[in-house]
Amino acid sequence: MSFAAKATSDSKATLDLKAKVIVKSDNLKSDDRQAEKPDLEHPKDASWLKSTPTAEASEIEFSKRETPISKPEKPISKPAMPISKPETTRLAGVTKENFLKTQSQASARQLLAESSTSESSIAQASENTESLRQRLTIEPLTELRIPAYSPGSTVGVPSAFGANFGDAFIGLAFSNRRPRINESDGALSAGFGLGDSERALGLEVNANIGSLRRFGRNGDIGLKLHRALPGKAAIAIGLDEGIVWGEANRDTVSTFYGVASKIFDLRPTDQVNSLPLTLTLGVGGGRFRSFENIENRRGGVGVFASAGLRVVPKASAIASWTGQDLNLGVSYVPLKTTPLFLTFVVGNVLGRNDNNTLFSFGIGYGFNYAGYRY
Repeated sequence: MSFAAKATSDSKATLDLKAKVIVKSDNLKSDDRQAEKPDLEHPKDASWLKSTPTAEASEIEFSKRETPISKPEKPISKPAMPISKPETTRLAGVTKENFLKTQSQASARQLLAESSTSESSIAQASENTESLRQRLTIEPLTELRIPAYSPGSTVGVPSAFGANFGDAFIGLAFSNRRPRINESDGALSAGFGLGDSERALGLEVNANIGSLRRFGRNGDIGLKLHRALPGKAAIAIGLDEGIVWGEANRDTVSTFYGVASKIFDLRPTDQVNSLPLTLTLGVGGGRFRSFENIENRRGGVGVFASAGLRVVPKASAIASWTGQDLNLGVSYVPLKTTPLFLTFVVGNVLGRNDNNTLFSFGIGYGFNYAGYRY
């Protein structure tokens, strides 16, 4: 059979098959019209599906396979070409002319532009960081040092160390007798400082009430001008009983004096207790005169001195020569960081005048009304 005859025979067979399918399909439609139309959305009986002849279903399926429905082909997506970022080229040590020779003009110019932009960005970031650092910089915290107080170094005689501006003190003393008066009594004193003895001069002003029994009936005001020296030393000139009042002071002679004091550390390498020894030496008139001159109302000057050894950080032992007799005492600071001072004194130890030995106890408190300067 020729190719044309075979094609004609195949076409006829196909037409016969299509005709049979159409006839069968018409038969199915006529049967459906005769039967009860089923509810396709909500079927109550699915038996009508089983009544369809198997041969007919097979023929219909065969027709479907002979005329396949071509699906649209999906376009083949080509993989996206990765966009290559220009590599950062290190230009350190390479001149612009040499770089342009080795690279294309466009690529080289692009890389040079990117390098310039990167450098400017880094410089700007550095400037911003420095500006932020300056804005966030705070002043260094000042180290807070709690002041420590030392016990006294003299009893009954002045020291060359004195109060400066802001310093103030108050003291109260009790004794079994007063000089030339055989009765127990007490005295009150207070003072403050002006100036700065470390930079220039300091001035200490003190006022004294001589008797608590006859409070306010007699008293005096004194001054001391002092200067601090290098090496834990000081010098001062003073006036005791410069201003006096009261009947008990009618025979009192004002006392001018000059004094020098220095501290020596006997154990300078000891950080806990260097055993500081404070020596004081002075000359003056008035109450520092000898007993005979005072009794005979003669002038003159006398020498006074003191030595105070801080045996422990809170206490010191003191011996003072008043120009007339010897005083012994102990000064004690109960709390190292609180300016509270306790003093115990035994006076007229040698009995070189008509006054008997006296015992006294004093309590003093110091403070700074201007605030401590660290």
